Amino acid sequence: MNKILVIGCGNVGSVGLHKMAQFKSTFSEIHVVGRTPSKCEAVRQSVLKKSKGKVDLNIHIADVGNGDTFLRLLKEIKPTLVVNWGSPYDNLVVMDACLEYGVNYIDTACYENPEKYGFSYKLQLAKNEAFKKKGLLAILGSGFDPGVSNIYSAYARDYMFDKIETIDILDCNGGSKDENIKFAPNFDPEINLRELILPIKFWEKGKWQERMKLIDEDAPFFEFNFPEAGKFTPYLMYHEELETIPTHIPGLKRIRFWMTFSTTYLTYLRVLYNVGLTRIDAVDYDGKKVVPVKFLKAILPKGEDFNSGYVGKTNIGNIITGTKAGKKKAVYIYNVCDHKAAFKETGGNAIGYTTAIPTVTCAKLVLEGKWGGVGTKNTEDKSLDSKIFIDEMAKVGLTTVMKTLKDIPAALKKGY
Repeated sequence: MNKILVIGCGNVGSVGLHKMAQFKSTFSEIHVVGRTPSKCEAVRQSVLKKSKGKVDLNIHIADVGNGDTFLRLLKEIKPTLVVNWGSPYDNLVVMDACLEYGVNYIDTACYENPEKYGFSYKLQLAKNEAFKKKGLLAILGSGFDPGVSNIYSAYARDYMFDKIETIDILDCNGGSKDENIKFAPNFDPEINLRELILPIKFWEKGKWQERMKLIDEDAPFFEFNFPEAGKFTPYLMYHEELETIPTHIPGLKRIRFWMTFSTTYLTYLRVLYNVGLTRIDAVDYDGKKVVPVKFLKAILPKGEDFNSGYVGKTNIGNIITGTKAGKKKAVYIYNVCDHKAAFKETGGNAIGYTTAIPTVTCAKLVLEGKWGGVGTKNTEDKSLDSKIFIDEMAKVGLTTVMKTLKDIPAALKKGY
């Protein structure tokens, strides 16, 4: 019997819970902890309906950011594995509780300090020795990007190249929302907006390169025709998998991350930034303290406001160059996901689907003994077989396309 404790039932958590319910032999008992009873119950009823009553969810209402509260919950439930689809603000507290109780841990996004801009795996990876001493495993960043983007890099390292020189990760959301939805971030508005206003960083020639911001008018971009998704404009930006992949790819000369945005989206983002609505410090309003970005999160559209009418596809993948048997080689490894199909199956959109399915795959491999070890690891770690993951992820719901390229796009040959 595998007893799973899942944190969060938002867009990603909801998709993941629906998917876990399809693999009852592995996820035999599912518990979910959230802060909003109505949201948790809505997900529970949807899972019950889609599973025809074969799977039940046990709901627990609690704030996992309170370490004592979460530890008590662990002692009560006695889970085999903790899957964290909650706020990255709580990662450290949740990991410490998992350490004290003694249970393996998986998450999708690295820790962020709510009072500071930026993100880093540093504090989570620093728990490596503590997890080893307890004989426990913590797999960090097991969504798509980060997560599968790391695994695609590892697969290229282990199965396709003798030496990798460059990696460009391209994330395209080719989806179209209802025309009444003027502006809506792809995932949690607060976390997303904090990420998008950071300085652009990429790793090249053994050190970090820093440029302007994504919201600057002269931020680097290029046009690219994404297979199945269409022609869109990816912009250079900083993303968390860049922090760890270089330490696992010997001889890597450069790694960058690109994400697609429309000019309209960026215009909205610039305005919100310039008028101060992306600020994370509290301001006085009518005798109360209000954090602008939290207020913005409360009023912006959520997935449930547009998921049913979301159409189009996502395409996320890696363009990788290097050498094999002394010859130059370039490959494009990617996945395509359909918003409409994701909604029909799970009630979520392709953004939530592409994040949740890799996490479910990771959890499935850990519970079935196909991925293991001790300590804190990112998904590109040599001890975690990338081929096994890619094969299993196809069975869970996301397939991978691998193409050998004659050449890479001219824009990716340029320095910035």
